[in-house]
Amino acid sequence: MNGLSKVSVRITISLLIIIELCSLFLVYKSFSNRKINEIKDINTVNSNKFAMYIEQDDGSYSEYTEGNLFTIDGYIFNLEKSNCVDNKGNIVNDALTNNGNKITISSNKTSYCYLYFSLPPNLYDVCGSYDKMSSCVANENISQIEGVNSIEAGMYRYQGTDAMNYVCFGTTVKSECVGNTDAYMYRIIGIRPNGQMKLIKKEALNTGVKWWDNYTDNIEWPSSNIYTTLNGNDYLLNETYVLTGWESKIATTSWYYGDTTTNGNYDGATMYPIENPFGESTASNRFTKTVSAKIGLMYIHDFYYAYASGGAPGSSSNAVTAWIHLSKNDTSAPIGTEWPMSRYGLNGSNGYYYAWRVYSNGYVTSTILNYAYSVRPVFYLTSDVEITGGTGILTDPFLIN
Repeated sequence: MNGLSKVSVRITISLLIIIELCSLFLVYKSFSNRKINEIKDINTVNSNKFAMYIEQDDGSYSEYTEGNLFTIDGYIFNLEKSNCVDNKGNIVNDALTNNGNKITISSNKTSYCYLYFSLPPNLYDVCGSYDKMSSCVANENISQIEGVNSIEAGMYRYQGTDAMNYVCFGTTVKSECVGNTDAYMYRIIGIRPNGQMKLIKKEALNTGVKWWDNYTDNIEWPSSNIYTTLNGNDYLLNETYVLTGWESKIATTSWYYGDTTTNGNYDGATMYPIENPFGESTASNRFTKTVSAKIGLMYIHDFYYAYASGGAPGSSSNAVTAWIHLSKNDTSAPIGTEWPMSRYGLNGSNGYYYAWRVYSNGYVTSTILNYAYSVRPVFYLTSDVEITGGTGILTDPFLIN
């Protein structure tokens, strides 16, 4: 009986080993050639099959223990840094592939995977090695920059509810810029294919400005109070904002202006061919008049494209969340509503002249010319400007030379 019992024990152990081996084999087979974001039963970071690490601002990586796999907003999968190992801890070469937005495990030898997610490159990462922005745009894929989309409405545009697009203008000393944001802090609306960056001042000038003193005069953009304020002693010739030597970094631009003559809360795709900022539109209602100047304002399409691709905000409640909206940049602005470039024109029902405004709640509408609203200077940098540092966040803005 004892001998028989020993044989039974051996048989039982052998069967258990076989079952375990079969189980491991089935696990490996189920693990292979599967898309990570489709594996519902192990699609969490506390799985015993995956570990995830995300990049910190200082370049180090820390383990990520929240949320689901491959759904970390603001990060990109780092295939070169990631790897998988077998059950002995040996690296399994070429086990991971990244096809678009899907990570695939393509080896049945894999036991465990280490997935790394990196911060997308910022403007300095991409262009810091170039002495001119024009050279960088010509030789690099600018759309890979964090928050930047492919060319839309004539520019590579920063889009979203927030953006790493803070930049210093007027000083090359970061602490001076961060300590005096009213004078030196700007944000990048977009980058032209010729390398010119379009900036908007983060904070409004300290007093509101009327388009004109009354609403019965036909006053177009070059004759408006706003134009004089921006291109005269209140801003461009004021060394509080534009120090000696920095004016040469601002490109003289042909600013297109005119009247829309039709009311409505248009989206960016509708406004862009009307506002015709680069003179490329063939729309019958496009702006055709120009004035050569250094300083202007954002166009209405700039406001809408800053929210989302296609320039469609969906609603004013969406538009107000765009990074470019005044409320996201200046909580102490003299007035919560600001002027954009475009005029509405003559209102045939009452004979008054109107211009557009971006309202404090994100709605775009028209109003008579003699209201005072906030203004934020907008201009293009020359294409030979160089990015010399920074990550683009408020406390570490880009520096230019």
